[in-house]
Formats: sequence, structure tokens, C-alpha cells
Amino acid sequence: MRTVSPAFTVEPDRIHDILEQSSNRAARRIRRPVPEPEARADAGRTADAARLAFDGSAARQVSHADRSSRGSAEILETVSVVLRRQVPIRSDEKPRSWLGGLPMMPDNVPWPKSISLGHPQRGEIPLHFLGQICCAELPEELWGGLGPRDGWLLFFIDPNTRDLDGRTEGCHVIHTRALGSERPAPAELGPVRDGTHAGAHDVQSEGAGDAANTWRRWPVDFVTVPNRVVRDGEILRVAPDRFAHVLYAGKEVSDAERPPVPEPFTVRMALDVLTSIETRLAKQPLKPDLPQTVLDALEDPEVLHALRPDVSALQHEIRELEQSLSAAAETDGAQPETDLERLWQLEERLEHDKRLAAVLDRFPSPVSLRNYRQETIRANESWREDALRDLRDIINQLRSDEPDRALSNGEWADIAVHLDQTRTSYFEFRNTEGSEQGVQAFEQDVSLSGLYNAAYVRLWEYVADYYADPEHRPLIPADVLSRFEPYWRRLNDNRPHRTGGAFDGVQSEPKGGPTSRVLLLHLASDDAMHWAWADAGIVYFTISTQDLQDGRFENATVTLECY
Repeated sequence: MRTVSPAFTVEPDRIHDILEQSSNRAARRIRRPVPEPEARADAGRTADAARLAFDGSAARQVSHADRSSRGSAEILETVSVVLRRQVPIRSDEKPRSWLGGLPMMPDNVPWPKSISLGHPQRGEIPLHFLGQICCAELPEELWGGLGPRDGWLLFFIDPNTRDLDGRTEGCHVIHTRALGSERPAPAELGPVRDGTHAGAHDVQSEGAGDAANTWRRWPVDFVTVPNRVVRDGEILRVAPDRFAHVLYAGKEVSDAERPPVPEPFTVRMALDVLTSIETRLAKQPLKPDLPQTVLDALEDPEVLHALRPDVSALQHEIRELEQSLSAAAETDGAQPETDLERLWQLEERLEHDKRLAAVLDRFPSPVSLRNYRQETIRANESWREDALRDLRDIINQLRSDEPDRALSNGEWADIAVHLDQTRTSYFEFRNTEGSEQGVQAFEQDVSLSGLYNAAYVRLWEYVADYYADPEHRPLIPADVLSRFEPYWRRLNDNRPHRTGGAFDGVQSEPKGGPTSRVLLLHLASDDAMHWAWADAGIVYFTISTQDLQDGRFENATVTLECY
């Protein structure tokens, strides 16, 4: 592997002065610092899993000084380590570093707590575990040679506050020399999302159980990259364009949004969908609108007459179109697509108009339409009771089964047919907009399948949960897996998770060059981890070089940046 130049340009004397202050392992190896030439790499080059080199020809390198930690020695960082999630996950080896899940730490190390910044009235609360890094696998150059190269670094955070602005509260970093056993989460640990940064639907699925209080565990590999900040026009950036394609070279990476929501393929997923429908069905009003302004308008005979559809005229139009299509087929054997589409639309409209005409035949006056509304309410309540009874029978039958059993072939399809066929419809009457006073009829069609809101149930989270669990990964259908693996390799806003070096901020510019404060951990928003960090933001832990050298990780701070 050839030498790669750092992401900054400073005078040799300046480098010498900084290295004299640092007293770190990297400094002692350098005898005569000299400026290195700008590195160039082939645009299509890929490197091994341990180290990557970037092409520096497209943008000019820039240098900044970070003097946020007065009294701490300044160092030069030449590398950064990207925490690349394993896709696919290598289940045949024990992970050494991972994001999410539970920590592995000695029994004598207490689970960290902190005052809740977002809810100070709660007092001290347990922090949520973010990830664990194996220090022995970090490159010697990282953090200018400072910091431990044995044991593990464990990171904890309060994810339900926006007050993470460079303070020690709301976070905790632990360095342990022994791995320890997996520590269960404290009973009082709250949900990872309590609605502070998102709507209630993002906390848990409707009808589902308790919201998760841990993130899924995902092993990561270390990829060492040059620490460089480059200027691209008016923008300073760290990660090369389409960085995911470099990190996962040779594997498919999706640049598109999330794949289509899969159908349930386990009992647990089916139950989540059905209990969500049950919750929404119980709340559905099922009461037709019939305001007094509509009744007043219908007192005008012309308005009432205009409301009634002309079924005969529509039937005549359909017959003429059918004759035209038949003649075209006899002439050249083809029927125009636009005419076929028009015929389908007219036939749909005819069925609608017949239903409306039947209602108005039974309830021909404004006074009688009041009776229609009351009759409809009673009929819909009866429909709701029957629909809930049948739906709960299906739910109870599934609940008696193993939750992570794979649904048999056609099992969900049969349930889906029942959901689609269980429906009711009714008309609502509303005033038309504009200067002319009129009334329009709108048909409301309610089915159990229509009450399923995929954005609330979020079945894609189950796919990721099963993927991260070696025991349950075989449950994922091959076609679903082939769509999601490329998606999980993408980087949100081209930002990787990393430790050490500069990073692409959201509200801040990346900094390179001499620094007395280094990056312990940077985490980007990541759908695979169910991390959004407020509004698609980032969180990052930093520490002064002096505290890093002395092992005072309790002085690490955390910052949240978001849009």
C-alpha cells in the first residue's frame, strides 16, 4: 500500500512544534517532518477491507486549527476509521466491535446514568447503549497515536433530548480492559424514542407491544481512510462522493429510497398489521357528514335535482363507446387503449351513480336524508362489531402460535383477501365550493385492508431485526433480502459512522490540521440502525487530547447536529 498524504498542508517547523508537544507514539517515530506531495489515486481504485486511499485531485485540500481545548497538546491526525456495518453479517465469527444491542462489560462496572436534559424532573436516568469498539484493532496512527490500544470503548447516550450541545451530561464513555459478559438493560430504561424528536407513530406501532429500549445489534468492520478535508467549490467535505460504493466495493449499493414494504412473512409481522387495523377500526367514525348547510341548500328543488345522477344518459354513452370499440376490432383487430380506459372509467362511474340513485330514491328529501344518516350510522356500527369479531378471531388464532414462525405459502394471501372483502360504503353530502350554491355526494369506501397504514406499522424494521439476528435471518424471503441488502449498504447523506479525524457536519464545517480535541465516535442517521438523530442529523463524541492521553473518558462530550 502506498503512502497517502494527510488532509492538510502546514509548514515543517509547525509540524515539528506540534509533535514536540504531543509526546505520543506517532511523534516519536518521526525524525524530520517534511511536507508530503498531494496524493493521487485512480478514480476506480478499491482497496482492501482495512485501508482505503482517496483521489485528491478533484478538490483542494484545506487546513484548519481547532483550539477548543486550551491547555491540551495539539496533534496531527493522519487517519480516520470508518465503522462499516457488515452487509452481509458474518455469523460464523464472534463480533469484536458492534453498534446497538447490549454492552459487554465487567460485572463491577455500573450501567451509566445521567440527569435527563430533556426531562430534568425525572432526575438521573439510565443512558442508552450505542456501541462498543475493540481498541486492539484500531490503527496505531489513530488520534495521533494517543488513546488505548487494548480493551474496549463503550458509548452511552440520552437519545431523547435536543440539548446535546457539547456537554458531558447526557452521555458517557467507558474504557474497560476486560470484555465481560453481556449486560441486560436496566428495567427502568425507557424507549429509545419517546416522541421527543418525532410523532407518536414513530415511537411504536399501533396495537404493538412496548416500544424498544435498545437498538438492534449490528457488527462493524474497521476501514482506515486518510484524514483529509477538501474544498469542492464553496463546500468543505470529508467523505468522497458515493462513498458507500467505495466502502462496499464489489457489492451492490442502492442509491434509492427504502424498498417497497414487504408483506408479512412471520406470525409476529402479521399480528403487528392486524392489531394496527384493529386499533384503527375501533376508532373509525363511520358517520356520514350531513351538515345543516347541505340540508338548507337541498331545499332548493334545482339543487336537489342536480344532485341526482342521470343513469340513463350514462348507460347510453357506454353503449356507444362499446359499439365503437367493437367496430375498431373488426376493422383492424385493435382497440385504442385510451378508449378502453375510458370505458372502464365509465363503467365504474355507472356503478357509483346507481348506488347514489338508489339512496336518493329511498330518501328523496332533505328531511328524509336525516333518516339516511341515522340508518347508516346504525348499519356501520353493526358492520364494525362483526368485522372486529372476525378480525379478533384471526388475531387470537395467530397469538396461540409461535411469534417467529414463518407464514406458510398463501397464508397471508388468504388473510389479505379477507381484509379486502370486509368493507362497507356510504355517501356523505357536502356543499360545493365557489359562488354557486350546490351539493355534491362523496362515497366513502371503508375496508379492513384500507385501514392498514404501512408507514405506522413499519414492517421494514422487522426485516432489519431478523437480519441482525443469526437465528432468525433465514426467515427473510430471498426476494426481500435481495432488495434490502443493497439498501442497508447506503450512507444517509453520504455520511459514514467513524472514529478519529474529521467528519462531515450538518451545522458545522469539517476541520483538519492541528487539533487539541479529537473525535471518539461519530454516528450518522442510519435506517438500518433505526437512527434518525432528531431530523436526519448526527451525534458525535469528542475529547481533549490531554484527557485521551490520561484515560479520563468521563470528560468526553457529546453534540447533536440536525437540520
